Amino acid sequence: MIYFKGFGEIANRGCNEAIALAQELGHLYIGTEHLLGGILREGTSRAAGALAEQGLTLSGYRDFLARRVGKGIPTRLSPHDFTVGSMRALEKAVLKTRWLGEVNTRAEHILTALFTTNQCTAAAFAAQLGVNLQAVCQSCEMSFLPGPMAGLSPRSPSGGTVRASGKGLERYGRDLTRLAAEGRIDPCFGREQETQRLLEILCRRQKNNPCLVGDAGVGKTAIVEGLALRIAAGEVPPELRRRRLISLDLTGLIAGTKYRGDFEERFKGVLEEVAVDGNCILFIDELHSIIGAGAAEGAIDAASILKPSLARGQLRLIGATTMEEYHKFIEKDGALDRRFGMIRVEEPSRETALAILTGLRDRYENFHHVKIGDAALSAAVELSVRYLPAKRLPDKALDLVDEAAACMRVSGQNPSRPMGRREVAAVLARATGIPVGELNREQQTAMAGLEQRLARRVVGQRAAVNALSAAIRRSRAGLAEDGRPTGSFLFLGPTGVGKTELCRALAAEVFGDEKALLRYDMSEYMEKQSVARLIGAPPGYVGYEEGGQLTRAVRERPYSVVVFDEIEKAHPDIYNILLQILEEGCLTENGGRRVSFTSAVVILTGNLGASCFSGGMLGFGSREKECEERRQAVLAEAKRNFRQELLGRLDEILVFQPLGPEEMRQIAGLQVERLCRRAAKQKIDLAVGPEVVEHLARLGGSPTAGARGIRRIVERKLENPLSEYILSGKIKRCRKLCAVLQGDDILLEQRQPAAKAAV
Repeated sequence: MIYFKGFGEIANRGCNEAIALAQELGHLYIGTEHLLGGILREGTSRAAGALAEQGLTLSGYRDFLARRVGKGIPTRLSPHDFTVGSMRALEKAVLKTRWLGEVNTRAEHILTALFTTNQCTAAAFAAQLGVNLQAVCQSCEMSFLPGPMAGLSPRSPSGGTVRASGKGLERYGRDLTRLAAEGRIDPCFGREQETQRLLEILCRRQKNNPCLVGDAGVGKTAIVEGLALRIAAGEVPPELRRRRLISLDLTGLIAGTKYRGDFEERFKGVLEEVAVDGNCILFIDELHSIIGAGAAEGAIDAASILKPSLARGQLRLIGATTMEEYHKFIEKDGALDRRFGMIRVEEPSRETALAILTGLRDRYENFHHVKIGDAALSAAVELSVRYLPAKRLPDKALDLVDEAAACMRVSGQNPSRPMGRREVAAVLARATGIPVGELNREQQTAMAGLEQRLARRVVGQRAAVNALSAAIRRSRAGLAEDGRPTGSFLFLGPTGVGKTELCRALAAEVFGDEKALLRYDMSEYMEKQSVARLIGAPPGYVGYEEGGQLTRAVRERPYSVVVFDEIEKAHPDIYNILLQILEEGCLTENGGRRVSFTSAVVILTGNLGASCFSGGMLGFGSREKECEERRQAVLAEAKRNFRQELLGRLDEILVFQPLGPEEMRQIAGLQVERLCRRAAKQKIDLAVGPEVVEHLARLGGSPTAGARGIRRIVERKLENPLSEYILSGKIKRCRKLCAVLQGDDILLEQRQPAAKAAV
């Protein structure tokens, strides 16, 4: 007789009988069907009795096995001939033994493992012979309960039934009422209405299962913890006194469940504990996760296990989820949805959020060992609302207070000095990348001089520069209208007059980096199907979960200049997107997520009406009058081509005027100045005389193309000769160069210019 380590005497005999049965039938393997026959041949176990109660006899099963599998020449087999399925079933039986706290594996463990293993041949054969598998398993499980080791803690951390130990709630739950009594839960403020509604649903006779639905960060879990505090203090109706509020860890329930039926057994055991206890209220955060949880092949998920208990009123369950997940998962399952009473949890007002922060102030002070002033709390609410539109109160304000206090403690600042607005603003500035602190004297000077700094880069467009600067100042001073972009403009005019350059200058001066410019060329969005690239693909299409190019970029960098270049080339559906951005300050992706544009400057550029500038000026005295006439002509052209509701939502329509010779010279000077700075990085002192700059402006400037050709002329006439000069090695002896004009050619010489009126 072969002995299997860890198996009891009867189980050992059953395994040996399985080997003998396979040898007698001439089979070259030992499968699960032979293990079932071995239990029948051994005949003395509770498992064999359960099979006999179902009418399954050894002779009948042996004949069935010979017909189904066939009969060969008797052969000799060893334990090495067990199939993978047989070994898996035996391993499952051993694990079950350990889960139950027993010493030796019994035949009942083996039979239960056979009948609960997915795609098991033995279970399929038994079912074909009329055996009720569930009844046999229940009969075997009755023998587990009175065992000598029953009730001990499982020795394997990877799974097991909780019904044997009665410790399911302790292992997979967190007693919130006990934590509340110990003072380890933060109090809840400003949620009296939601808490009252929660109590009303819990006290119902049927369907007493509330579900808190709201955006992430509004305080759904805090409301449940507030209920635990009220239960611990006895401030609840008599029906709910002495109740235990248990937060169930669904992940812990699933962890380690290797085989089909393990999760169901474990979860059912927890629910039975709740029903037997009678004083438990379960809380499942992220309630939508019960849909599909633990559903292996051929198994049922947690939601299906919960439904009968919820319908019979055997347990009270509180759930919490977001509105998006509620619609996506819970609402689709009508049987589950009707068992819950939905409680909408809205984002609190600024006043309520400030009250919440004030109530929690001592908790953060005790933890960080710093003092938090009233100004810091007010600033956290105010600045988070203005600059963190994608998040929700009170969570985003608490994050600012928490991190600011942590920064004070880490930096070793004087703990007696209370934390103020400056510390909160510094944390927010690091998170957003823009200065959001109080407008000190230096920042006020910078805002006052914004026009001058922009005008240094954008020549000849004073009206556009002034309008943009005024909009930025309104926003920085906090006077801009809530719910709309910082500024929205339409730039019209001929090509090459500085429309895109002004956008770049604005991104660099206000948002600190030209990378804050998000430019979208509308010539790429002329087709109807290309519109989806901005906001994301529709459901069912590739890329649906990824979001759109525009919404993803603004979500990652909300403080930016968003430019829709050459808007007149866009498909008409683009205008519908712009209407939503300009009016509501947000855009909804195809996935349902809302992206805020309230911190962005939205600029539309176009060459519409460029024909109005084709004629030359009549003279110096008529310049202002003619500019105004051309401006009115361009505006009339815009009204004919753009929808009135789009134009009405813009802050201002700015018409860029053509550039004259003087503006061309200034732009050429700017291009040359940039080249000189780049040369200085190579330790080359490049001097360019004013006659060279004027010559470049004359060659590159054009009434039709504007200043767009000046950069190419500078590259051709200056950059190319300079690069050849450097690579030739002539620059080694003298690193001072002068660009001089000889006829129509520009020469580089290693000497200083005679009249140093260089740019």
